[in-house]
Amino acid sequence: MVLRGTTFETAGDDFAWDLLDAAPDATVIVARTGEILAANDHAGELFGFELDELLGLPVEALMVEPLRRAHRAHRTFYRAEPSVRTMGAGLPLRALRRDGSEFPVEISLSPLRIAAEQYTVAAVRDISARVAAEEQLHRVIHTLDSTDDAVFIFDADTLRYSFVNDGATRMVGYARDELLAMTPLHLNAHTSEAEYRTLIASLLTDGPVTRQAVLLTRDGREVPVEKTLRSAPSGVDGTRWVITLARDITTRLAAEAELRRSQDELHEAAQTIALAADRERIARDLHDTVIQQLFGEGLNLQATLASIDDGRIRARIETTIDGLDSTIKNLRSAIFSLQASTLRVDGLRGQLLDVVTRAHDALGFEPRLQLAGPIDILDDTIAAHLVPVLREALSNVSQHAHARHVRVIVAVTDVVTLTVSDDGDGVAGEVLGGNGLTNMAHRARALGGNFSIAPLVDGGSILTWHVPSGV
Repeated sequence: MVLRGTTFETAGDDFAWDLLDAAPDATVIVARTGEILAANDHAGELFGFELDELLGLPVEALMVEPLRRAHRAHRTFYRAEPSVRTMGAGLPLRALRRDGSEFPVEISLSPLRIAAEQYTVAAVRDISARVAAEEQLHRVIHTLDSTDDAVFIFDADTLRYSFVNDGATRMVGYARDELLAMTPLHLNAHTSEAEYRTLIASLLTDGPVTRQAVLLTRDGREVPVEKTLRSAPSGVDGTRWVITLARDITTRLAAEAELRRSQDELHEAAQTIALAADRERIARDLHDTVIQQLFGEGLNLQATLASIDDGRIRARIETTIDGLDSTIKNLRSAIFSLQASTLRVDGLRGQLLDVVTRAHDALGFEPRLQLAGPIDILDDTIAAHLVPVLREALSNVSQHAHARHVRVIVAVTDVVTLTVSDDGDGVAGEVLGGNGLTNMAHRARALGGNFSIAPLVDGGSILTWHVPSGV
């Protein structure tokens, strides 16, 4: 302890000054003029001065520049009403070391009267560690507040919330002060206190628990959440804390439900495709085998008629041929129904069958259709020309030929050949001069093929349209 002035040199005994040196805080005694008259060892260490260098300095020399002018005014007010109090209560105070570095301080003021003189005792405490800890705490709290997840901390015994972040207030709609007066039971409407305490007991012994639950909001809504509960280290007073992290999973549950719906739809679609494939296979087998066989037998019977003179036998054979035609027609209708109910209604085989079936109304009968070769693997470009050509050919027959029978053959090898023959009046002049045949020829040439139409020896006509298949 060093002293300045005769008053301090002669006052009291050494015990008082030794006691001042033993104080944990840096202590200076300041005259009403602001001059430092005494300082303990801690003051010299704290401010970086030799003790004799402190004596005689104005106390403002230990303050940062922004505080110096204001402090002079404050000294005057304090001298008028001296009392034990904290300097600058609620304000951040910073002191200045000899080397120019600054540090946060907490200063307590006490009046001291010796003889007739009034002095001020200032106890200065370095609070750098406390300020750093508070700043770290503020950073942690700011980080917790910046997350969308809700964070709740509550007493494991009283269940009272001690901390909630901004995410919690946003999630449940209560203000922070309101939540701090509540417990988890207020927000977990489907959990009793006994169940909650059992959960906490398990948590404290077995470690973190994650589960799905719902939180009841202020407006009565239930928010589905995924909660993780874990115990925190006990406080110095033995208080046990539980930390709850809650994440709103409304969007996730909706996405999972949508995924399940999509999977169900995919499963249903797979079953539909499998059924369609079976229908298509059955339709193809009926057309490529059964109908072709019936068609062939009908042709054989027609050929046999030419060699039979017996009228009754001829009538029976013609009836049989008509029956075969009716059976073929019914089979074609069944095939069309099968193909119309599958996903391949636009397949070339189905399109050709559709054109032939629709020609019935204009002709009064259904043409015979024969398909040969890999029809369904033809390029879409060829199909885009082949179908209109067949439609135009059947239209010409219905308008001009007065035919009773029409035969359509589509054969695929290295070329695609369409043949339409009828037993009508032959090739009419208006057909030869019309746009229909011109369009058919143009379509054939566009694909590198040829087109022709000619009368048959026994009457009727035959149209031939062929292009490279690319197969």
